Amino acid sequence: MVPEHDLRALWGCYEALVGAHEEDVEATELANLLSPFLCAYDDTDLEGLVVCLGRVLAVLSLGIDAARTLAAHLSLKEYDAPEAVDAVNEILTAWRKAGVAP
Repeated sequence: MVPEHDLRALWGCYEALVGAHEEDVEATELANLLSPFLCAYDDTDLEGLVVCLGRVLAVLSLGIDAARTLAAHLSLKEYDAPEAVDAVNEILTAWRKAGVAP
């Protein structure tokens, strides 16, 4: 899985992006730098990036192999890929065993 220091770094990036999205004065420059790139590269905006990265981080934080598979498919927008569906089922099974999903 993802080493803890890498995961902490990703969470730090996520927090900076959330600040930029929420128009935090200190993060205004980051928002200004990212906006043109996001529109040109993926036809999205800062909110879309924050939402996607939040999903990926939630999955990576699970600590199971299916999380990596699902994160890869989410980042590639391959939501219906058979491997992604299998990964979701595996994650839900793990959540049920942990008592966090019905």
